[in-house]
Amino acid sequence: MKISFNLSSITLRGLMFGLVLVVCAGLMGAELRRFMTGVIASPAVTLDLAVIEAAASYFPNSAKVHARLASQLVESQLDGQQSHEAVADKAFRHATRAVELVPANFEYRILLSAAAELKGDPEAAEAALREAVKLAPNNVSVRWQMANLLLRVGKVEESLPEFRYVADAYPGWLTNTLDLLWRASGGEMAVLERVVGDSAKAKLTFAEFLTEREMFEAAARAFSRSDRASRLQAPETGRVLEAFLKARQWEWADRLWRDTMSNGSNADQTLLWNGSFEHSPRKGLSQFDWQLNANRFAKLTIQEGGKSGQRALRLAYQGVDTTRLEHEAKHLIYLQPGAAYRLECFAKPERLVTDEGPQVAIMRADTNEVLASSAPVSMAANAWQLLAVDFVVPADLPAVTIAIRQIPRYRYTEPTQGVIWFDDFSLKAQ
Repeated sequence: MKISFNLSSITLRGLMFGLVLVVCAGLMGAELRRFMTGVIASPAVTLDLAVIEAAASYFPNSAKVHARLASQLVESQLDGQQSHEAVADKAFRHATRAVELVPANFEYRILLSAAAELKGDPEAAEAALREAVKLAPNNVSVRWQMANLLLRVGKVEESLPEFRYVADAYPGWLTNTLDLLWRASGGEMAVLERVVGDSAKAKLTFAEFLTEREMFEAAARAFSRSDRASRLQAPETGRVLEAFLKARQWEWADRLWRDTMSNGSNADQTLLWNGSFEHSPRKGLSQFDWQLNANRFAKLTIQEGGKSGQRALRLAYQGVDTTRLEHEAKHLIYLQPGAAYRLECFAKPERLVTDEGPQVAIMRADTNEVLASSAPVSMAANAWQLLAVDFVVPADLPAVTIAIRQIPRYRYTEPTQGVIWFDDFSLKAQ
């Protein structure tokens, strides 16, 4: 069947033209309303509260406008003329209207929760947020707000799964999570451990958090629960060890460092780690290894060569007058307070020219006070020579530092030139 219209009549043509104008006007009006509500609802557009409130009355079916009004009321909590209670009630009404208009929008549920909490109705706030979680179960921000609300209303136990979800999704939020729960639970370890995930990063973050609160034994347990391979790569490892050292927790620091670096070998049984320079010091993990720093007087590197193994420490002078070496090559050691020890090493000069060669010194780890020193490296022969230091560990301090030192006797001394190799450092109890 074919339907056709004869538009030859002027009257009929006029009617059709009028109908088209009405339809176009309706479409233009709809687009205009959509544009206006979009502008009013945009947070990027600054509008007075009265303007948004008028728009909400003019566009009663615009969820965006009602949400914008509720949001501004929640953020300001006052409008200059009404009481807090009146503003909170108005915010709740407009947030409720936004939810009624678009019930599937989880952000409006979050807004309704905030308005309910502002109104002093924690049950309604929790109910709204639970609906938001149902609508967006994988949204970390929603879960974070759910966790915080539960914590604020005293439901610590119920908040833990939410906090755990957030910490697993975004490990960077774990520290804030632990801090919140620390204050809410009074530092209860069982509560904190519930939100720490299974990853090494989470356990190390927990250990770092505990060191900041001087809970060193608990921090050591958390640290030890992470696997060694991950510890070697994680930046948190170095920060935890540094925190132990800063707090003068020498024994814990030494034990955890050796457990990390030894990888189950027998090397952790020696008093002095890496005495023959066969291991390359790891960046950020040199707390109980050699720490080398060049200065304008000399460059220090670990290179192939040496007395026994494959590598040794090479000290190359730069030919600058009044040469001074203090902390450019040092090694921290944890020892028995009050006990006597003997340190031995070998040095080999090459074309060495100096007023007085460097010494191997033992210093206090806290003040760098020199406790004992070896004889200076001799220029007499370009051969390996034994250097030895006998010393007693201070009774009040279980840690000392080995250092290669060269302190000029006078204000000016001739430039030191040449190279010295150091190798086979060994430490024994007397």
